[in-house]
Amino acid sequence: MNTSTATNAYGYRLQGDPVPLIPEGKGLAGPVTASRWRRTALVYLALVALGTLLAWGPDPQWASLGLGLVVPGGGFLFHAGGAGAALLHLGLFAGTLLLFLLALFLWVATGNILAPVLVWLGSAAAAAAMDHGSGAAGIVSMAAMCRSGALATAAFWTDARAWLPAGALASLGLVVMAMRRRLPWLRAERERINHYLAGKRTTITTVLDHATGLPKVEPLKEQDLPLWRFLLDRSLQPVPDFGGFDIIDEFREAAKRYQVCNLSYMLGMHSYTRTPAFRGYMDQGQQNLARKMMDHRAWSYWRLENLWGNLRSDPDPFARDNIMYYGWYGGMLGIDLCNTGNERFSRPGSIRLEHPNGEVYESSFTDICQIIRRNMAASDFCLFPCEPRWIYPICNNFGALSLKCHDRHFGTNWWEEVRERYQASLENEFVTQNGRITAIRDYYTGMTVPALTATMADAVTALFIHPVLPELARRSWEIVRHDLIRVGRGGVELKVNGWDKIDFGNYRRSLLTTYALVAASAREMGDDEVADGLLARIDSEFDSEVTGGVRHYKGGSVSAHAVIHAARVLRGNGFHDLVSVGMPEPWRRGPLLQEAPYPQVLVAGAVSDGQALFLRLAPGAGGGRFPLGLSQLRPDAEYCVIGGTGTRLRADGQGRASLHVDLDRLQDLRVVPVQ
Repeated sequence: MNTSTATNAYGYRLQGDPVPLIPEGKGLAGPVTASRWRRTALVYLALVALGTLLAWGPDPQWASLGLGLVVPGGGFLFHAGGAGAALLHLGLFAGTLLLFLLALFLWVATGNILAPVLVWLGSAAAAAAMDHGSGAAGIVSMAAMCRSGALATAAFWTDARAWLPAGALASLGLVVMAMRRRLPWLRAERERINHYLAGKRTTITTVLDHATGLPKVEPLKEQDLPLWRFLLDRSLQPVPDFGGFDIIDEFREAAKRYQVCNLSYMLGMHSYTRTPAFRGYMDQGQQNLARKMMDHRAWSYWRLENLWGNLRSDPDPFARDNIMYYGWYGGMLGIDLCNTGNERFSRPGSIRLEHPNGEVYESSFTDICQIIRRNMAASDFCLFPCEPRWIYPICNNFGALSLKCHDRHFGTNWWEEVRERYQASLENEFVTQNGRITAIRDYYTGMTVPALTATMADAVTALFIHPVLPELARRSWEIVRHDLIRVGRGGVELKVNGWDKIDFGNYRRSLLTTYALVAASAREMGDDEVADGLLARIDSEFDSEVTGGVRHYKGGSVSAHAVIHAARVLRGNGFHDLVSVGMPEPWRRGPLLQEAPYPQVLVAGAVSDGQALFLRLAPGAGGGRFPLGLSQLRPDAEYCVIGGTGTRLRADGQGRASLHVDLDRLQDLRVVPVQ
């Protein structure tokens, strides 16, 4: 569904759009997922059949191996009938199940498919290798039981060879029954949700200056400057340094690459909504962050994940799947390209990754987009894996953003080529019957992790797919707003579960990132009431302090700080406009504040109407006189400076000029051409 929207000459929305309904006829799974479920079930049934056949053979070792194929650790139960050994074998069985659960966790968390396979098959082999001496001589075959009529006796059903396969099949049947019994409830939920979505229109419009037709750019509030500095301090440090970053692991959400990208995304949103006419240290920070992604520490994880997930030792992070690296990377490069138009990372070989073994992997933003296109075309789901085998819609959304940004700048049509298939797959394979986002799905088995379906996942989807699939973003937000958020006299309340209760940037038990992500999504979707209410909860429930002009939320991750800042600087349609509309001509061609010293001069606001430049500046390290550099002025033209130390300046032949400003408090400055 691709609705038409009333826009002005620059492409900004003038009215809200209808909210699409959840499609009728959705089943428990889309066609690709359903086929994966059937295949997985058939493989397991074949394994149970083989294991049962071996279990009823005459050889006790093969019998133990067979039961071990039916259930992880099941082989230990074959010898659990003897009184003396029962506790030992039951303990081995229980220990294997616990180890298998840990292996499943590693599989989900890091794509390590070897872990569950080795535990399952290894425990079967270990049970088969156990020496029970003559105790195994009394094994009774199925044929003997049939002849003796023992099939109907208690002796038969206390034999692990009988009850373990039967129990495994019964458990599988119960899972299927539970899923089918859930269908009527899901259908009723779909009808309920569609009832309140019917006829609903979003109120998301871009607030425009009626005189220019351009978005109103509100300067950053003075109380928000210290949090902005938290992001800037980390982006402006030398590229090899990761001071102030969370150092925990490189596999999950606390990895350096995700912190770097989150800082970049939120600073990109800040640039577009608050300082579209400023380059300077904001531009330098984005360059630094892009180069940090080339640091081996940001992509070193891939050699291990590729080995234990894909059974390949190639450390090249561009070689296979791995959208959790180059999809996120492409998103940050694309956003920066939309903001600045600078093609520094789009040139061949501009991205250079050096492995400690001497190997060099070169790429570019365009190359990354080509990889994304190829992988989407080759995937049955269109979306493709992050961790080996595991598909995350959020990671693929950054891949979609990459294509959309490339199209905007270079005039390609790569996103539109894949959009229809991508949207259909996201709708059919990753959206439940009640409109919730399935956060993760295994490519080969179709399995998911229900605990990861959370309020935060739905809200962040609404935020980051808004530029590429605004229809789904609107619906996702409306469901969150109606079913998972309550606004009353006591403030804003969220319905949370599972992953919502964890700060995803450092794994601490906290609602900080959930509040922040929902607030940022609310701001993007034009719901300032929810955004303001959640930011008020953050300020009241989480301690923070300003040290050296920089705000720190105690116990909060780097990513949490970045998302809180986004919730403070975004506006309705802010991220959508950045990617889908881009820089309007007056902003792109008008005067820029090119240079300002950091942290001495904090640029709270910078915007041009194509002719004049408006700045709001604040001192960041005490008062004084500070130099500013301007660019994109009319060559050799004279300008009047209102609010600075000089009243006139003249641009050079390249449209550049400099001036000084006395700054001891918040100050507005206007640079206006002399007529």
